[in-house]
Amino acid sequence: MGGFDQQVKKRTKELKHLKDKAMRGIKVAGESCKKAWNKVRSSIKR
Repeated sequence: MGGFDQQVKKRTKELKHLKDKAMRGIKVAGESCKKAWNKVRSSIKR
């Protein structure tokens, strides 16, 4: 049973790491879209 517990713990750490990376990517993409949208809006107002 100890081997299975170790596998679960290891997989949990891997998934947490992947989740952190995905959340950072989403944040960066969101900021990029926000900047682009602000440029579009400012050019429309002129």
